[in-house]
Amino acid sequence: MRRVSSLITILLLLLVANNSAFAQACTSPSVITDPEAFVWDFVPANGSTEAYYTGTLEIAEATLCVGTDIITTRIYKQPGGAEGIPGPTISMVPGNKYVLRFENRLPYEAPEAAHNVFKDPNISNVHTHGLHISGETPGDDVTRSFEGGFGGDFVYDILNEHMGGTFWYHAHHHGSTFLQVSAGAFGLMIIDDGADPKPANVAAMEERQLVIGYLDPGVAGTGGDSLISGSLAPTWTVNGRVVGDLNMPPDTWQHWRILLADRDAKDKTLSFGPQCEVALMARDGVWRTSVPKILTTNDITLTGASRGDFAVRCSGNSDIRVSNEVVANVIVTGDADTAIAHPFNIDGVSTWDSARPDYLRDLRGEEVQNTQSINMGARTINGSKFDADVPTFTRSYGGIGVENWTLKGARQHPFHLHIYHVQMDSACGDYEDGEYYDVVSGNCRIRLDLSESNPTVYEGRTIMHCHILEHEDQGAMGWMDVLGGVAAPTYPAGTTFSPYYQIDNNGGGTVPLAPTNLTAIAASSSQINLAWADNSDNEFGFEIERSLDGVAFTPLANVSAESVSYSDTNLAAETTYFYQVRATNSVGASDYSNTAS
Repeated sequence: MRRVSSLITILLLLLVANNSAFAQACTSPSVITDPEAFVWDFVPANGSTEAYYTGTLEIAEATLCVGTDIITTRIYKQPGGAEGIPGPTISMVPGNKYVLRFENRLPYEAPEAAHNVFKDPNISNVHTHGLHISGETPGDDVTRSFEGGFGGDFVYDILNEHMGGTFWYHAHHHGSTFLQVSAGAFGLMIIDDGADPKPANVAAMEERQLVIGYLDPGVAGTGGDSLISGSLAPTWTVNGRVVGDLNMPPDTWQHWRILLADRDAKDKTLSFGPQCEVALMARDGVWRTSVPKILTTNDITLTGASRGDFAVRCSGNSDIRVSNEVVANVIVTGDADTAIAHPFNIDGVSTWDSARPDYLRDLRGEEVQNTQSINMGARTINGSKFDADVPTFTRSYGGIGVENWTLKGARQHPFHLHIYHVQMDSACGDYEDGEYYDVVSGNCRIRLDLSESNPTVYEGRTIMHCHILEHEDQGAMGWMDVLGGVAAPTYPAGTTFSPYYQIDNNGGGTVPLAPTNLTAIAASSSQINLAWADNSDNEFGFEIERSLDGVAFTPLANVSAESVSYSDTNLAAETTYFYQVRATNSVGASDYSNTAS
């Protein structure tokens, strides 16, 4: 026993020494560089299969240097790509179909049955925040999540008329969103604006991508988490740097795409030093009506989920601050760019008018079909906690269709609507009359377009929630069910893409042995108790399937490893049910058990 105890002590000392060595190896890179670019592979049209792009995004465990400290956390990455926070920047071009293969490389854990609680630290997905696309599977359906060792394919049909702009993506499994976003599961997303009408001098500005993200390792342990650790204290970062240096030429306009990523979306002041001139061109991925707006005080109020496209020109060294805390140094170096690049109209002085697509048309003055109060609470919307089966309210596509909603409680509980931006019906604090936003931190009147004048109203689930993610996970989420409109996207014809599947385990391990001796015993007229023999020692869990004819089986439930029983309830009396069970892990699935009825 003493030898075993000594061996454990030695192993613990080695682990501490390795972490200490990793920490000592951490230096503080000074230069802020753009995030790595996500790589899409183009697949040309072939017969009945349309052309599309495809790429793989993983969520995985990683130990990173952030400044001079370390953090072990969950990050987004692409296979073979760099590990860091933020994840790779995902860029897409209007008019194309994209199939994102999402793979969860975290350790497996069975989903917890409880709702509106912190849970499932290793279960995840990905949400495209701000995109005007379908919210139904295989689109941006955040109710579709993946355990470790599993994945699924998302389809993003980017409209021809989709406005170019700056968006983002982040984890959104209900119950672990707060945990995962707090510790770095987010990245930038850009819709190419090359086809958007704008002066050539605006297009000529050099672009920079800046993800100002707040990392809070203090969330470790939330919902049963045992992965997050390290020496890093809560801090703002810019592209993973702690008070790094952003280099730019003197007296040269640049286009900065800025994401403010914080799990707490309450208002924050983003400010730029006095040596810089700053103009706002777009907000939340939508060009301003009149571009640009000079920020005379060099600051702007944003939520912790907002994006801004800024034109910035600096004559000397300066800084970037969030709520008066320096998050980056601006270092002016080199020679001024002689290219004619600036954010104004071609005369170099006046503003220019943006051209917006139909789904972002001006709704002010339009006849209203429906009014709605949205009462934002710390754990509820309109007094109810999230229920994936019960919509907060229902709407039908067509007719006049213009919605006028009144937000209440949103100053303390910022409102975010998936799929649709909302237009201010009148000036509301820092929100400008007629401008579009996708997160609103104010008790404002907003409009959105579900009318027949909008050809891209999407059928089905439209999520809304408080973007203080701690509140969202605990119930401050709801959804609008839209009847009619554009149906969910489809996978390219003739392909094997799927909404849910097991992923490989990089060539190691074996599939589990099949369970045997499955029995099904009626406990009452509405309940059948299943039992089986577990013959494997490497399963992640069991899949239970049910049938009414013993031939066509459909998924019934997933249960955790070591399980040997399950109760099927709420059944119809005097009905024969058939069952089969198989064991699963990240390598694959076993054969099915015998059929029991």
